This record gives sequence, C-alpha cells and structure tokens, in this order.
Amino acid sequence: MSNFRTFHAARREPARPLMPVVDPAGWQPGSLRDVGTWSYRFTARDVDELLAAVAAVRATGIAPEQVDRAYFPLPGLAAVMHDVRRELMDGRGIVMLQGFPTTRLDRLGQVLGYLGLGSYLGAPVSQNREGHTLGHVKDLGGDYADPVTRGYRTRAGLRFHADGGDYVGLLCLNAPKSGGESRVASSVTVYNRILARRPDLADLLTQDYYRSLKGDTNPGDLPWMRQPMFCFTDGFFSATGAGSAIDKAQGLPGVPPMTALQREAIEVYRTTVEECAADIPFEPGDVQFLNNFVTLHSRRTYEDWPEPDRKRHLLRLWLADPQGRTIPRSQREGYEGLGILLKGAALNAPLDVMAEA
Repeated sequence: MSNFRTFHAARREPARPLMPVVDPAGWQPGSLRDVGTWSYRFTARDVDELLAAVAAVRATGIAPEQVDRAYFPLPGLAAVMHDVRRELMDGRGIVMLQGFPTTRLDRLGQVLGYLGLGSYLGAPVSQNREGHTLGHVKDLGGDYADPVTRGYRTRAGLRFHADGGDYVGLLCLNAPKSGGESRVASSVTVYNRILARRPDLADLLTQDYYRSLKGDTNPGDLPWMRQPMFCFTDGFFSATGAGSAIDKAQGLPGVPPMTALQREAIEVYRTTVEECAADIPFEPGDVQFLNNFVTLHSRRTYEDWPEPDRKRHLLRLWLADPQGRTIPRSQREGYEGLGILLKGAALNAPLDVMAEA
C-alpha cells in the first residue's frame, strides 16, 4: 500500500560531529526501489481541486510569479501537502506525487498549477541570473564541461548535488526517448558510511571547500563561495553535494588548488554517493519534492526525441521555508536560503525557455 508518511514514527537524535547521525532521512537505497510504496497518487477529487484552483487563479489575471496559497485554494489537498512538508522536514526527506494533470492543462495552466501546489511547501526563489522562479530543465545544447554552464541546460549525466532553497521540486512534462532517470541519495547515509570507513575524511568534509558560482554573480562579486559538505548546527545535520561547482572552482582567481587529501575526500564522497544512490523512474505527471539539506540528486544522461514538442522537459522549483531544517546561518541568509537574485533582475516565471540563459 502506498504511504509516503514516515514522520509519524520517525526518530531523530541530536547530531554531533564525528558521531553517527540518527535521522529519519538516513534511508538505504533499497527502500526506494518500489516507488508505489512511498508516493502519493492524486485522486480524482484532488485533480478536480487542482483544476478548479487553476481556473480561479487564471480568472484573477495575475502573473505566474505572483501565485501563492491565497490565490490557490485546495480545500482537501491542502492537508496532504501539509503532510508532504512534514515528511520533507521530519521524515524521509523525499516525496513523489503522481498523476498531476499535465494533459488536461495548457502550458500556462501547468505553470499556475505547479506554482500553486509548491506554495503549500514554501516560497519560490530565483534559480538563475534572470530571476526565474520557475526553472525549465531541458537540453538547450549547453556544454556541461563549460565553467559557467549549468547542468540542467544540457543532456549530460550530472554529478550528485544539492540546489538552492530548502526544497527542490521537479514536475515531469515530457520524458526523454531513453535514459534521464532521476537519481537520489541520502546525505545522512553518505556521511555515516564515510564516517565508519574514513573518519579523517569525514572530519575534513566538515571544513570549507571552494565552489564556483558559475557566473551567477553581480559585477565585482567574487566568482566563488566557500562551504563545507557536512554541517552540524544546534543538533541538526545538513549537507551539500560535491557537484561540478567544486571542480569548476579550481583555477578561478583567488581559489587555491585542493590538497591531495581534499581531493581524496571528494573522490571518496562521490564514490560513496554512488553506493547510496537509488534510480527513480520519472514519468509525465510525476512531481518529485526533496529536502536539499538531507537529499542529494542527479540524473543519468539521456537521448532525446527529435521532435521539439516531445523533448524531455521538467519544471523546477526552488522553495524556501524559513521554518525548515536548522542550517548554518550563513547558508540560510545566502544562496541556499535566498536563491540567485542579482541586481536589476526581477522575479519572473517564464512559460518556457528556448535559448541558453
């Protein structure tokens, strides 16, 4: 039977550096093998509520970036979304919703419905230098090896990473011809495995690493930031990923080369993540929400359809929840908490993107 709610029976102990972390988000990859056991499928009544809410918000004429809960009433589904947020905060840290009515909505309706649904979890924040509160994950011909190219604009397989905001959401509009599976891993499990095998490297990974900001900066700003992989704050564990930003920082002005031990720690981290990873089928109408601070994500490379209207296309949200997981203040007040909003960029939610942004 499908039941995503584990937070009712979850147990968390105060997290301390160099001690095993006991947290409900510390799941093993085999536990996600059967998506049906940890997902929620929208009922006919849920779909009717979503369609009615989309119609209501369309009638107001407001722009998509203005959509919030006040404009998007969900009389019954709101209780489910309350439990989704609880599961992201105090449970497994990942929830799959299935059956979003993409085929019964035009693009504007899909966007309004997705933004409205996400507003029950948090406030959308900007994902790029253009101020997009709605991201379009699709291949725009970008080169993943390029220092300032973001991976979501390519069809390359991605390194495991964490995005900005407390929660990241992905709604599948179109699946690729082949490949492109969603991949997730528990940061808690990764940390515990590294700690058991190499406590020296676990300790090193609680220290700062340089990360490229990939060009998403104001003139005169540093092109990098520093951040640990693993953090312990007021008894809470949180983590970020060792994604491409680590590699792309090397060679930037002011960034020292990594030491041999730092490089070893990154490789052990990446190897361990692969051991802890679960591949998740992702079909049109699926919505995946995860907590960035306890769950890493990536995807496999994919082959796309030649027809433009069939190409792989996901809608992405970065959602900030000020009452979410306890994380370092510098992260809450920076990229993780506030997203990427540069001077002169107004928040906007484009219905599509057709060129590299």
